[in-house]
Amino acid sequence: MPLAFRTTPPARPTADRRRSPLGVALACLAALAGPGCQTTGAGPFALWRMGTDASLSKGPTDKEMGADNRNLMARWLSPKKPAAADPNASTLVLGSDGWKPMKAEANPEADAEFKAALALFQQGKFPEAEAAFAALAKKRKGTPWGEKGQYYLAESQYQRGKLVSAHDSYEVLMKDYPGTEHVDKVVKREFAIAQTWLSQYDPKAPKESKLPWYAHFDGREPLIDPRGHALRALEHVRHHNPQGELADDAVLRIADEHMSVGDYESAALYYDQLITEHPKSPHLQRAQLAAIDARMKGYIGPEYDGTGLNKARELVKQTIVNFPDRPAGGEKLYHTLDLINDQEAERTYVRGEYYKRAGYPQSAEYYFAMIPQRWPKSTWAAKAKTQLASLAKVPRKRHDPSKIMTQPGSTDPILGGSPGGMAGMGGMGGMGGMGGMGGMGPN
Repeated sequence: MPLAFRTTPPARPTADRRRSPLGVALACLAALAGPGCQTTGAGPFALWRMGTDASLSKGPTDKEMGADNRNLMARWLSPKKPAAADPNASTLVLGSDGWKPMKAEANPEADAEFKAALALFQQGKFPEAEAAFAALAKKRKGTPWGEKGQYYLAESQYQRGKLVSAHDSYEVLMKDYPGTEHVDKVVKREFAIAQTWLSQYDPKAPKESKLPWYAHFDGREPLIDPRGHALRALEHVRHHNPQGELADDAVLRIADEHMSVGDYESAALYYDQLITEHPKSPHLQRAQLAAIDARMKGYIGPEYDGTGLNKARELVKQTIVNFPDRPAGGEKLYHTLDLINDQEAERTYVRGEYYKRAGYPQSAEYYFAMIPQRWPKSTWAAKAKTQLASLAKVPRKRHDPSKIMTQPGSTDPILGGSPGGMAGMGGMGGMGGMGGMGGMGPN
């Protein structure tokens, strides 16, 4: 039996109802904000934002690449010299002892502006501090004061509970100052913001983490698709600090979220990333068990692809080897192996039935005979023996392929159709020469 079943959606009412323009608009917003298809786990808006996310897909500028749009002859006759580096392009410089903040020129005016805004922040006057830091970040952009202003602008918004604006401000900081010294703090804030948004959909989350319904309108929660925004924030955590202490937590949270909405393919992908990229993570065993579970649940029957079963078998063996002294989940792993064996036996039996219906008894015998040899204790072994007994009574057609293939103008009774036994479409009888799905031709 398949391990996962698909459910059909409830029938929609057939009565024709007239809707107001406002109702139609709200319905459209709800559809766009929904989780979308099961292969993504996020809404269309979230997918579009991820594809155009400058903080994740920002490429080098023409100035950085030294782009020259002249033709080949002009570039060859008068090569363009590379432009001088912008001293304000980054706040870090590489020295013999690594990256360090560069020593900017003294600017008493900028120092005074920052100290005044910081004093407001320390006094808890976050609205005033937000305005002061916003002005400083805009006025001093590309300088150390602009970097600090942008960071404290995001911090002021976070302290005010404006999580949407704070997340956007953190991303502006990472985009404009990719070598910022505040990266660890930014990652922690974005992870906390993502956890807050995802907790709204978690029935096990504590009540104090729940936001009121009007949080969509006061900046604490995105107006549309909060789950998609949360997954995007977790991707930023991974991107900004791939080897940080929260990188594996972010991957695991993304995978669990996909798992909760039934997107087993994406969940297995992220679990595999955690296993591969974070082999020393404390979540390693949990990720391996969850990856096995995701692939088993993603298997939908013997008529479909069975690659997930093979991958699940490899993960089971890997988990047993990696954690030999941990009995947790051991019995479940061996039970999973039994399920995989049963599913593979069923897949082989279904393939044998196919060739029997198609009129290829020898190919059918090949697959039916494989089952008692490889899975003798399976319930499919007895069924396969019954099929072999019935196939033994089917007459066979004997032929000599060597004569057929060497005599000019002869017609192959196996492949049929064309002289020489090649049956037209080259090679082995076109699309039917090998019996469809890997068989050995009609018997």
